[in-house]
Amino acid sequence: MASSSEGKNERNFLKLHRLVLDSTRVLRAKFDSFVPSGTTLQAWLPSDMDLKKAKLSDHQIRHIKQHKKSEMFDISVLTSLLRHFCYKADSKHPLWAETDNNKVEPSLTGEIADIVRIRNLRNEVCIICKHLMLDITKCSFLPIVCES
Repeated sequence: MASSSEGKNERNFLKLHRLVLDSTRVLRAKFDSFVPSGTTLQAWLPSDMDLKKAKLSDHQIRHIKQHKKSEMFDISVLTSLLRHFCYKADSKHPLWAETDNNKVEPSLTGEIADIVRIRNLRNEVCIICKHLMLDITKCSFLPIVCES
């Protein structure tokens, strides 16, 4: 029989997963807002060479090219596309390199700060899954690739 604290931990972990799921929808909507109306995603996407410069793997690039909508992109792909192609002018902003949400000041507002917080939260969840030895390949709501 599971103790009450184990049950509470499990409920909190499931709430955290739900937050990651909801935040993925927010990132997807933000990304989709950059693709001009009447333009297909495939026509908007940069070249494979530019996608590689954005540190996307060959597997991720193939995945992007196979889908006509961003609905199948995980957080790591969405974050990279947002950083390197949607917020191109700010792609060198030091906030993108921050991996600890405790160092992303609560007073920092704006879309880049929010995207970085979501990415970092997702990475923390991936680390927890690995630590708990969960098979994250079976968790449809978690991306398989964790990026720093």
